[in-house]
Amino acid sequence: MTAAQHNEGTDWQDRIVSDPAVLNGEPTIRGTGIAVALVDQLLRKGYTAEAITGKYLHITEEDVEACRRHGEILEQQRREEMLRKIEKATPEKVADWRDRIVRDPRILVGKPTIKGTRISVQLVTKELKRGMTVPEILDSYSHIRAEDVDACVKYKATGASLSRMSWEEYDARMANLESA
Repeated sequence: MTAAQHNEGTDWQDRIVSDPAVLNGEPTIRGTGIAVALVDQLLRKGYTAEAITGKYLHITEEDVEACRRHGEILEQQRREEMLRKIEKATPEKVADWRDRIVRDPRILVGKPTIKGTRISVQLVTKELKRGMTVPEILDSYSHIRAEDVDACVKYKATGASLSRMSWEEYDARMANLESA
């Protein structure tokens, strides 16, 4: 790493601090009580650095940029952790997903879904890969729980199909349902 790269990396990092006495140790902009997460959230909602500094007069555009970079790094770490969990899971470790994930030919033509919902495993795992956090998913789909999201990750880790049933499998399951 060159001196310029080192300075570039630490310059923005020097603007972010964590003090247990301020916001329970959440990262804040140095010299303020403004949470880095707040500024990052405003950026994600489409606010410009100029708009944010206009609202919070005691921070600079460099502070806003530091918050953006901090948020990007945290998001990347969350994604990597989620992918590590998916990759580490083996069929022996994922037996508990069976209580929460079902394939019913009457629901989404047999796509695996969270039991009692029309929310597919594929939808949940795609949202996680795109960077949504579990709390964000739970906010978006209020009728599911964190355990359901975990079950989706574990189901996917088994390597089982996320797509719809084949027509032959669909017909066979429908016949079984009709005869029951």
